[in-house]
Amino acid sequence: MKHIAVIGAGSIGRRHIGNLRLLHPGARIYWLGATGVIAAAERDADIVYPANLDELLRIQPDYCIVASPASSHLQFMSALLAKHVPVLVEKPLAATLAEGKQMQQLSLANPTTPVAVAYCLRFLPALQLLKSTLQNGNLGKVLHINCHVAQYLPDWRPGKDYRHSVSARASLGGGVLLELSHELDYLHYLFGSLQLHYSQLQQSGLLDIDVEDQADLFMSTQSGASVSLHQDFLQKTVQRRCMISTTEARLEWDLVQNSIWLFTGSEQQLLFSEPEYQRNQMYLQMLSAFEQQLRQPGTTNTVLATVDDALCTLSLIEQAKQQQASFGR
Repeated sequence: MKHIAVIGAGSIGRRHIGNLRLLHPGARIYWLGATGVIAAAERDADIVYPANLDELLRIQPDYCIVASPASSHLQFMSALLAKHVPVLVEKPLAATLAEGKQMQQLSLANPTTPVAVAYCLRFLPALQLLKSTLQNGNLGKVLHINCHVAQYLPDWRPGKDYRHSVSARASLGGGVLLELSHELDYLHYLFGSLQLHYSQLQQSGLLDIDVEDQADLFMSTQSGASVSLHQDFLQKTVQRRCMISTTEARLEWDLVQNSIWLFTGSEQQLLFSEPEYQRNQMYLQMLSAFEQQLRQPGTTNTVLATVDDALCTLSLIEQAKQQQASFGR
């Protein structure tokens, strides 16, 4: 019988619990809140609820998903790796670059205990097609990438006061840069390391939160392509897209419509369209990929985000914040 644990009682923790039930109906699933035991009113009969982290560690689960606020990731990963429990840690890796570097050192010190970071967009079929299309070389040299992600924060979690959410609180690792870091991760996945040239972060005051609610970053790839990224918590019409211009064509990936268009000269071609795609599939595939890595020690899944990948994203975020602070003085 499999023994799998989840730490974190937020929406993503609940999603992982549901998905583990789907993948492993006969498994023993353990669920611990980030600050302790799950409230009795929220419990389900088929889940085991450890009283605390020490009790969970004594169980020695096959692996653990850390879905707590980013500010507590280091604490949980440190305890789990000390007991050689494999970890799938939710994004972002940590709330700060310093904590991320400590997590990297923990992972390096435990090379036989797998650790991966849950950047789930990597498992979207559209992104996989985009990557293969860019790699086949038919579109020429990449010149410019423009990404835009925006969604009104009060709409994220209906029925809950957004001002108390992880996304809205600096102490828990909130703000658009960390919460919407998927874009930085998939850019790294597609194009390799990025260099930050300029950042502009804003705290508009429109949402009554203590973190940045808008961010604009200008970067470049190793091959010299320019990259612009806009993120915000303010736009009331959800938007998530990526446009890639090359010497021969233009690709437009719309993550909301789940489509990819290819434009070449005066022609246009719909490369991918799956508007009815169930987004939970990418979470299920991510879990399956991590479990496959556990079954085959020494192998690395090329889609799963590594700690090093996630640290690159944290480094860009830290640079953006430091640059903004410097400009503000």
